[in-house]
This record gives sequence, structure tokens and C-alpha cells, in this order.
Amino acid sequence: MLTSKDVLNKTLTSTQFRDGYDEREVDDMFDRVVAALRYYEQGGRPGPQAPPSPARSHRFRSTKLRRGYDEREVDDFLDQVIETLRHYEQGGRPDPQAIAPAVGPEPEALGQRALRWLRGDARS
Repeated sequence: MLTSKDVLNKTLTSTQFRDGYDEREVDDMFDRVVAALRYYEQGGRPGPQAPPSPARSHRFRSTKLRRGYDEREVDDFLDQVIETLRHYEQGGRPDPQAIAPAVGPEPEALGQRALRWLRGDARS
């Protein structure tokens, strides 16, 4: 089972000159996943107040001549994400030992890190 920290620390392989998924769309999706996982890790329960889970049927835009993320790698990781979120949505609870290091100050989201990198900003 994945934690929000696992998603934040996930490094995806970039592609260029071959099919890939749009990096911004993937980063945005994983930012939403992190928010959903944190909700459950902090004791949130399934229901209408819970953040929405990414749908397996979601389709990312493809890239060909510009940078993207390896499609198979994203799909495989998204399968793990969906399995973890399904566990929580069915009333499962997080493993306290697995999430203990993840609770604390909010780490920088994947999308924020990518945007900072693209702009060339120094890490604060």
C-alpha cells in the first residue's frame, strides 16, 4: 500500500521523441492523489466529504515531440494508487508505522517541484 510520501517521492522517467503522457496533467493528478492519501492518513473516512479518487478511465494527453512521462510507468504506478485508494474507500485504515514519517510539515508537491525546476528557481 502506498503513502502520500511514496507519491511525493516518485520519480518518473521522461520521454522525448516517443509517446509519453503530458507531464503537467500527470503531476496535477498526483497532487490530487497526495491530498486524498493525506486525508485518509490523518484519519479521514470515506464518504461525500472525502476527496475524489482518480478514475482508472482517466486519459492523459499524449506527447510525441516534447517531453512527457513514460506511459507504461505512469499506468503501473496509477494502478497501485487506485488499489490503495480503493482500500481506504472500503473502510481500510492506514498502517500507523508506514505513515508516521509522512506526517509533519507539508512537503513540496510534485507539481510544485516540477514548476520550480522549469522556472529554474532555487529550492527554498
